[in-house]
Amino acid sequence: MPLVKSTLVTALEAVFNANVSDPTTEQTAQINAMANSLANAIDAYIKSATVTSVPVLTCPSGAVTGTITNTIS
Repeated sequence: MPLVKSTLVTALEAVFNANVSDPTTEQTAQINAMANSLANAIDAYIKSATVTSVPVLTCPSGAVTGTITNTIS
């Protein structure tokens, strides 16, 4: 599943809006800004992870050893 920041923003906005009854225009703007800031922080945190694969032990052309390290994008 791809990481879609806009989906995270929408989910965060829904959580915040569920806890504010009849928000004013200013509150809505603050909720949107907070949701975007949190989504940016969460997205950056998740994508900073290092993913190390399980070593490949065999393949059709012969034995292969080692690990592969990548970043999440």
